[in-house]
Amino acid sequence: MNVKFKIVCPLLFIALGIVMPACTDSDDEIGGNDTPPAGALPSAGFEPNNLPDEPYAEDAVLIVAEERYAPFHTLELMPDGSYLLTYNSYVHTSSVRVAANAGGSFSVYKNRKAKVVRAGSVTDENGTVRLPDGSEYGRFARLGDKRYRLGRGVEVDLRDATGADRTVYYRNYDGTVSRVYVSVSEPVVSSATKSLCRTWDYNSFEMWAYWNGKYIVHGKQTVNDGEVDTYFKAIGGDMLGISKEDFLDEDGEQCRKVIFTSVGTYICFYLDGDVEVARWSWTDEAQGTLHYEDSMANEDYDDEWDGYVTVRFAGRQMRIYEDYTYWEDNMSTRVVAVNTLTAAD
Repeated sequence: MNVKFKIVCPLLFIALGIVMPACTDSDDEIGGNDTPPAGALPSAGFEPNNLPDEPYAEDAVLIVAEERYAPFHTLELMPDGSYLLTYNSYVHTSSVRVAANAGGSFSVYKNRKAKVVRAGSVTDENGTVRLPDGSEYGRFARLGDKRYRLGRGVEVDLRDATGADRTVYYRNYDGTVSRVYVSVSEPVVSSATKSLCRTWDYNSFEMWAYWNGKYIVHGKQTVNDGEVDTYFKAIGGDMLGISKEDFLDEDGEQCRKVIFTSVGTYICFYLDGDVEVARWSWTDEAQGTLHYEDSMANEDYDDEWDGYVTVRFAGRQMRIYEDYTYWEDNMSTRVVAVNTLTAAD
């Protein structure tokens, strides 16, 4: 979901509005119409996939602490065996705390051009990732019935989380044990949500741009073994004053892995090591349309960072379709994009 275009397109209006009146011809004549090629738009019907459950699907849960000074704020166990642990602002943690924001597309790019460049995530020797907002991502291990070990030696006992007391026992890395009152969100089990919510390897991003109904740009970035192969073609690029950097970000800012969870979380892992967390929800589940937005837990939460996309499934593959049109002074810019992902092994 590449909302970078919400920043790029107004800039293109300025550039194109200045350049076009003085132009006479170009090696690549602008022409055609704004009809995207086959495969650039979603099919009419939405069909869920039929993939097997991930190995820890029965453990998946979201635990929310109901106490202001609890040692954690939320704990989400994910079907692939990973967890996301967040803290509230009243609790001291040893995590790195710097400005965090999903300021570009989680599934495609981070938009550093729109905000101050921020520090990356920190990964310890056990592979646990401390995110810039102070939260923590890692792998959990089962210790027994509803008991788990997280990163840094933290242990949680969830056996009473859904009982009358609604409590969990949280053993911190320093050995301190806390009894915490919680609320619990169980995974949603609809076929559409089950199809979406898993870990995905990011394969490619392909986009087409149209100015005033004329085709002007085609670009594609493909991720293979941590490397990015980029194709970019601007029709009349010299005449219009546009370049690859207007539409495609640096290789390191390409997503490599995405996790959707059934309680509305999605996480993007970038090639440069950064990790971003945001939110999603269905707007029309029957048609595979969803809304994404910045997470309010992020320290520099941006309520204008959001958008709508459509998903389609075919075997182990998922495609996320985007279609944005922007108008200014009777000029239009349309951007159509397809993100292709494959279910992780």
